[in-house]
Amino acid sequence: MESLFFNLLQVLNELNDKLAEMLKATEKHNLALRNNDIEAIKEAVKELENVSAGAKFLDKKREEIQYTLEQKLQLPKGATLSETISYAPEQLSKDLHTAAQSLRETTNTINDMVQLSKILAKQALNFNDVLLKVMKPAQSTYNPAGKTAANQQSASLLNKTV
Repeated sequence: MESLFFNLLQVLNELNDKLAEMLKATEKHNLALRNNDIEAIKEAVKELENVSAGAKFLDKKREEIQYTLEQKLQLPKGATLSETISYAPEQLSKDLHTAAQSLRETTNTINDMVQLSKILAKQALNFNDVLLKVMKPAQSTYNPAGKTAANQQSASLLNKTV
């Protein structure tokens, strides 16, 4: 049983390292959004995808270990990590709690960065929308039937008539 808790600690530490990489990649993505650098955005997204795949693998491994511990400790199915850790041997308990707390903090920081990135992406989309409306050509003089169209007020701010 102690070896399962030790394995859980190792997986939690590896997962924490992966989340730290994810946080760095998220910060790069955020910076690329701020600078409106499409190449840096693509690179950051690619890096995030790679790191995310590794984190998913480690999380699955954690779930397997946790499920085995649930069965051996006769815990209710779907017990939280904190509930499972409370049954750990004393020498590993402190390390497991520290690792779990670090995971929570890193995850919260990543979530905050993601929210900020969403806001930046939304602002960029709004800016592009305004720019497209400004560049939209004014109503042409003739309609498709070949007749003169009544001059209607255009949404375009640029007068591109010749």
